[in-house]
Amino acid sequence: MAGNYNTKSEAGTFTGTGAGASIEIWGNFNISLSALGTNVVSLQRSFDNGTSWVDVASYDGASDGASIQRIVTEVEKGVLYRFNCTTYNSGTVVWRISAA
Repeated sequence: MAGNYNTKSEAGTFTGTGAGASIEIWGNFNISLSALGTNVVSLQRSFDNGTSWVDVASYDGASDGASIQRIVTEVEKGVLYRFNCTTYNSGTVVWRISAA
C-alpha cells in the first residue's frame, strides 16, 4: 500500500450527540480524541458513500481515558470514516482524522 488516498484531514468538536464530518481515506491514518470526559464516541466507516455506517470502535472516556490516539489502516479505497458521539454528558470533545 503506497500512500494515502487523501492527504487532507477533518477535525471538529462535539457538544452533544451526533456525527462529525466524514473523510474518504485509505492506507494508514491517525485518529485523535481529546477531552473525552465521560462521553462515548464511535469511529464509524461507510462502504456506500455515507448511506449506512458501521461501528469500527467505540471509545468511552470513563473507561478508556480522556485522550485517544490511534493509527488505523484501511486497505480498501473509497471508504468513508467519521466519528459519532453516541453518549454525551458534558464538556467539549475534540476530534481529528488525518493522513499518517
